Amino acid sequence: MRILWTVAGYQLLQFSRTKGVILVLFLLPLLLIFILGTALSEEIKTGDVKLSLVKVAMVNQGQSLWNERLKAYLDYPKTREILQVQELPSREEAVRALQEGRAEYGLIVPAGFGEALLHGQPASWELIAGKDLGKNLIAETALESYLAYANSVQAAVLTLGPQAAKAMLADASGYAGASESFVATGKLGNKGKEYTALQYYAVSMLVMFMMYAGMMAPISLVSEREDHTMLRLRSMPVTMNQIVFGKMLGNGLLTLMQALVIVGVTHYVYGVYWGDRPVIILAICLAVTLVSMALAMLASLFYRNVKSVSMALQIVIFLMTILSGGFDLDVDGELVQIAKFTVNHWANRGLLELMLDGDVQLVLHYVKVLAAIAAALAAVAFMAYRKVGYHE
Repeated sequence: MRILWTVAGYQLLQFSRTKGVILVLFLLPLLLIFILGTALSEEIKTGDVKLSLVKVAMVNQGQSLWNERLKAYLDYPKTREILQVQELPSREEAVRALQEGRAEYGLIVPAGFGEALLHGQPASWELIAGKDLGKNLIAETALESYLAYANSVQAAVLTLGPQAAKAMLADASGYAGASESFVATGKLGNKGKEYTALQYYAVSMLVMFMMYAGMMAPISLVSEREDHTMLRLRSMPVTMNQIVFGKMLGNGLLTLMQALVIVGVTHYVYGVYWGDRPVIILAICLAVTLVSMALAMLASLFYRNVKSVSMALQIVIFLMTILSGGFDLDVDGELVQIAKFTVNHWANRGLLELMLDGDVQLVLHYVKVLAAIAAALAAVAFMAYRKVGYHE
């Protein structure tokens, strides 16, 4: 163990003598956080947003007592604030209205829906999404909340028999109470808090530069191999494993010191609030560090020179930062799904949730996913190292 710490100490000493280390790893991220957070402060506004009206093309092919409840819900004042329903005679007409822009969402109520529901049989609607993802979400939320009420009626029929459905439909007061819960306006933020541009870019730059810092030890090993000094190291009374893991330990300490400096300076100088759970922040930083070093080790095992390793890692880290929204908050569509395959996404989400004093269970979910990715990459890197190794 003493040999590992000795190698780690020499590795840190070597890093400190590199002119660009302090500039690139410590000063540059702080400068970028200040520039981006100040210049783009107007671009990140998470205040209250008024829901826009969604034009819904509805085809109601069912004729039953249930239709009265459906029409009552669609005519409910709060529902009409977000859904503008236009009844059309056929599904083809509804699809045409969506294509021509006369409608923004489609609802098809099939024939026999009400009868099937009241007899406890399978029943469903057809929801046709439009072109606007935001309006699709608004319409789906409003309509599916009503379907939840329909499911409760169906469950009552299956459990207590058809008379239960008639009793529920006849109870106007109970339905009125349910109607109040279908559509509600409120704040979607965590405890009313909103993150600022400085907070957002502090998180994204922290994760990105930690990824850059974590690749220095494997690059150092490639440099030793490229400069033909690996044999000199191996002639010393230390094993190759002690050299490799000692360098990794030194690199990990450097990366954690970088995180401490960035978090500390942004908190005390820029006024960035990082939440009140430093242990979870440390866990996220450790996972990001492990991921970075594992990726760098994999690259260093299969590329023979420093330039190739450095270029490959820089491209991967930069692409993950872009795809996860590190430079642009407005990431939507397919990019949102792609972002979930990046390390930055899970680290950013976890840190931002901490800044908002969000749900601890949600934060721990992000940490668990990040830890799983780190463990998997570390295992692959270790197996590759055992098989390939560092040889001149």
